Amino acid sequence: MSAAKLKILETGVLHASDVIYWLDGTSAESVAEMQRLSHALKFELSAKPGDVKVRQAPGKTVFWRNQATTIISGEATENDKSFVDGGSYSLTGTVYDTKGYYNPRTFSVTLGASTVPIGGQGMIVYPTPLGTRFGKGGGLIASLRFASDERLVVWALLSAVVTVPGVGSQTYRAQTDRHGDVLLPLHRLPPLPEGLTEYSVALSVEASLTATPEEPLNTGDLVPMDLESPSVAGSFANPITFAIVPNEIQAIRSANKRYLAVQTS
Repeated sequence: MSAAKLKILETGVLHASDVIYWLDGTSAESVAEMQRLSHALKFELSAKPGDVKVRQAPGKTVFWRNQATTIISGEATENDKSFVDGGSYSLTGTVYDTKGYYNPRTFSVTLGASTVPIGGQGMIVYPTPLGTRFGKGGGLIASLRFASDERLVVWALLSAVVTVPGVGSQTYRAQTDRHGDVLLPLHRLPPLPEGLTEYSVALSVEASLTATPEEPLNTGDLVPMDLESPSVAGSFANPITFAIVPNEIQAIRSANKRYLAVQTS
C-alpha cells in the first residue's frame, strides 16, 4: 500500500534581512577573531521600522521584514525562493544580559543586506567581572574613580598593550561595570622567554564624565582620558606604563590610593 502523496497548497517564503552577531570583546584583538556569545541577550529597540521582526538566538539576532515575506500558491520553485532585498533601515536600541555575564550597551546601526549569503554585522559587548575568567596568562584588576570627586567611572573601556620581545605587541580590552570595577584577562600572553623577568604594558582608558550606572552607553561615544601613575602620586598620563608577569593577577591602583584614578586629558 503506497503512502498518499502530500499536496502542498501554499508555501511561505521568508527572507532574512540582516543579522547582528554579538561578540565577546575580550576574546581576541581583532573583531574577525572574537568569539560569539554562547547565549542570547535581551534586546530592546527604541527606534525601528514598523515591519521589522526580530528573533533572538545564542550569539546573534536575526531580522526580517514583513514586505520580504511572500505566500506562493502551491510548492515554491527555486525562482520563487530567490532572495528579496528589503532595503536598508536604521535600528537604535539596548542589549542586556539577564545572566549578568556581560555589560549592557546601546547601539545605533544601519541594517539591510542586499545580497546572499548575508554576512551580518559584529557588535561587541564586554564581560562583567562575574563573566570573566583568568587563564594562564594572568590579568589585571582595577576599580576606577574620578580623581576630582571619587565618582565611579562606569562603562569605561580599558586597553592594555603588552610588548612581547621578538613577537611585537598584543592588545587586550575590557570594560568597567556599573560599579567601576573591571577584570582584564591576558589570555594570549605567552610565558616569559629565558632571560626575561617581565613584560611592559601600556594601559589607557576611554570614559565619559556624564555616564551613570543606570544608563548603558555605546563604547564608541567614549573619549580618551588620563590615568594616575601607580608609582607617582599626582602624575597623570595616557597611557600609564608598568610591568606585568604572566600567570599573575595584578591589582592596578594609583599611588597612595585604593583605586585607579581617572581625569580628563
